[in-house]
Amino acid sequence: MADHPRLFLTHDPDRGLRTIGDLQRDILEGWSCDTWLRIFSAAAEALKTGPVLPDADLPGRPPSMVEHRNPDFTVCDAAGQQVLRAALVHLLTGRPEFKASALAQLRALYDPEVWPDWIDQSHVHFGYRADLRTGMLSQAVGLAYDWLAPSLSTDERDWVIEGLNRRGIQPYLASLQQDPWWTRDLNNWLACIVGGLGIAGMALDGEHPDARLLIDFAVDKMEEYCAVYGPEGEFNESVGYAGANRLLVDFFQAHRHWSGGKQNRLAQTPFPEMCHWVMQTTLPPGRVVSVGDCHPEGPVTTGYVASVAAANHDGILQWLYQQYQAESDDPYQLVSYDPQLAAVSPAGKIPVFKSFSAHGRIVVSRTDWSPQSTACVVHAKAGREENHEHNDVGQLCLDGFGERLIVDPGSPSGYPADFFEGARWQYYNASIRGHNVLMFDGAEQRSPDRQRGKFGDVSVFSGRVVSSKYVPGLGAAWKMDLSAAYSAGQRVTRTVLHLYPGYVAVLDEAVLDQARAISLRWHTCDRAEPDDHGKFTVRGKKAKVAAQVKSLGESEARISRHEHEYVFPYDRDRMGAVLAPRRESFIEAKLAGDSCRLLTLFSVSSLAVEDQGWVNSAAGWSHGEVCFFMGAQGSGFSSNRGMLSLDCP
Repeated sequence: MADHPRLFLTHDPDRGLRTIGDLQRDILEGWSCDTWLRIFSAAAEALKTGPVLPDADLPGRPPSMVEHRNPDFTVCDAAGQQVLRAALVHLLTGRPEFKASALAQLRALYDPEVWPDWIDQSHVHFGYRADLRTGMLSQAVGLAYDWLAPSLSTDERDWVIEGLNRRGIQPYLASLQQDPWWTRDLNNWLACIVGGLGIAGMALDGEHPDARLLIDFAVDKMEEYCAVYGPEGEFNESVGYAGANRLLVDFFQAHRHWSGGKQNRLAQTPFPEMCHWVMQTTLPPGRVVSVGDCHPEGPVTTGYVASVAAANHDGILQWLYQQYQAESDDPYQLVSYDPQLAAVSPAGKIPVFKSFSAHGRIVVSRTDWSPQSTACVVHAKAGREENHEHNDVGQLCLDGFGERLIVDPGSPSGYPADFFEGARWQYYNASIRGHNVLMFDGAEQRSPDRQRGKFGDVSVFSGRVVSSKYVPGLGAAWKMDLSAAYSAGQRVTRTVLHLYPGYVAVLDEAVLDQARAISLRWHTCDRAEPDDHGKFTVRGKKAKVAAQVKSLGESEARISRHEHEYVFPYDRDRMGAVLAPRRESFIEAKLAGDSCRLLTLFSVSSLAVEDQGWVNSAAGWSHGEVCFFMGAQGSGFSSNRGMLSLDCP
């Protein structure tokens, strides 16, 4: 019989890998103890509630998924976590009732009368027998088998392997014969499906005839996927989907153990870089910058960061994990976290301004590295991602004191069936209409005519940061040329200045091929109303922003407030349920012409601060002791702390 466990944990203390004994020691105190107690409690509760079934009414799960018993992400993740918790508790305690609980969950997953499919109903039209859910469940079942195997009888081992083979491995192998697009698209589908079956192969190595095929194919594809990351760890999908980093981390952490510790792949590019990119794109008190498909109020995913921190002995990544990882009963985190590694704050070590050059080309300027609340964070982007992207090249949002103020609407309440097809831009969430950027005649930004499984160069539709300046303790400024995202003959730039703590100026300029209707929108967290001078105040629960939009060209801008709404037939999720009508509010500046120069000024402060707003003066626009000026050679802020400027030729 093959040695088990061999994934994430080992019995052998001579390989430099985490042993069962190490983990049993670590769970006696501190962070690991707290996580262990939550895992044990959840596993004990499952003894009473029984297996997770496809119609489980779980927190955050759309009712339409429950009604149709669809194996969506939420229920498959819950089932996988339940079997892993039971298996790990049994491995560490030897208590037979937890082995029985794990087998009960497997029995439900293996029974087509209980779980009709290991494939999401919305993915059936692709014509493959395997999809994301096949990858998720195969990985969980394979790892659970590895942890359970020492206590399983020969018949029980055969039964577990047969079920995984029937429901996961054979549908996957049959799909590979069709050359599925998800083996060529370098995104989360590949990592989830190919990586998940690769981990299953490692668990069954020596006990399944196709195990080495599963492993070898996965290693090649996952290495290919690694090459798609930018030079500073930039993910090729929207930040909101960067939780898919976990799939790569899980795979190579499992592979390190399976290979006996011969290669520490997580200590090599792109893993430390990707986690530092995640840190830069995380906002207090633990959300991600809101670009592309995202749920802006959702928590950042950092569980996998513990693995990378441990592999690199990186205390700053340990800090990232500790600050933003919510209390969890996730077995992966328990077996990955190194309690011996001290956390190190990035304050004073990592600059508070960062401009990335690849994929979304995100720019982040923050007042400080306070993890829970900082006076102001400005985040923008010049590029277009390769997947889960929106028509949001140039997008800019503001956070203040830990809450969103100038916002992105994010993703709809559920994905419509045609959201990733030709109708995508009919939904304002993805459309240019739902973003804080210039728009001409209501036209969308340029986007690739993407076909699944065929690569396209999305960089030709991306803008770029053409200049930037960072002055520690004073502020940051940058200019983006966004012309490539717009139609031929349209030259579009956006210049941003952030004077610390919370003064922000945005200058939008365009020269067009002909006279057009011009629009600039600012989405707000509330129902802010503009006055006749283009002034408005956005109020959150703790912070506010005093703003003013002003046309600097010959044409005056008309400023008004509006709300988004879904319009039939583009108002349903993929199961036919009506999308949540959130009616997000936005301020819109409108004018007409063949050029424009629109200046927007923001001042972020706490609600307790009395704010008189921006005042136009001979020197420029003043706000207390701060003045924003514009001249022939550029623009900038002056204050009693110094001058921040950026040349704008």
